[in-house]
Amino acid sequence: MSQPRYRQLADTLRADIASGRYPVGGQLPPEVELCATYDVSRHTARDALRLLLEAGLVERRRGVGTTVLRTGAAPAFVQPLGGVTELMQYAREAQLEIRSAGLRRLDAHEQERLGLTSDEAWLVVAGLRRKDGKPLALSQIYIAPAYADLAPRLRAWDGAIQELIARDFGVVVQRIEQEIAALSLGVEQARLLKAERGGAALQTLRRYYDRNDRLMLASDTTHPAARFVYAMSYRRDA
Repeated sequence: MSQPRYRQLADTLRADIASGRYPVGGQLPPEVELCATYDVSRHTARDALRLLLEAGLVERRRGVGTTVLRTGAAPAFVQPLGGVTELMQYAREAQLEIRSAGLRRLDAHEQERLGLTSDEAWLVVAGLRRKDGKPLALSQIYIAPAYADLAPRLRAWDGAIQELIARDFGVVVQRIEQEIAALSLGVEQARLLKAERGGAALQTLRRYYDRNDRLMLASDTTHPAARFVYAMSYRRDA
């Protein structure tokens, strides 16, 4: 099936921006002109511009118009891939706004994803991560029963939860497992993230283990496309 008309128009405008037809600092044509040039409705033109706005390519100001900010979308967060320290950078820098937290037994799907066989109740924290005040991702964090007493202290803690565990229980992360998958945003996810419903997203599942290889906590995080990127650097062996 072909893409919706507003997506086609957004792709055309992206290409025009990348080619320099609409340079950084310059203006895109107003909605009325886009409608006449591309034979689309005002609604289609507005939705196309919204996609460019969400991608960080343009900004719109009343009385000024639509200004080009950059030729390519810049992610809201760049995650270097390296050791444990690099992976823990995200939890330190992407502020977690907790929406709910409570003890509950995990369902079969959750247990399978986390590699659990016990029916113990885990402390489950759901929240919205922000960077510079803007929505970055939705996170669901699973904290092992041994550390469930942390619940009253979570909202006042502005660092990584694994660091709070280390401070209060003396248990540190020894190993991290990570899985990365692509998915589409659901209605509620898109609403909370101020993103397009059905848009592309990246899901990261991280499992944190102690020195005895016991699961301490896990995080299941969903980022809309263009707000998060993994960065890797490879060096040829001597």
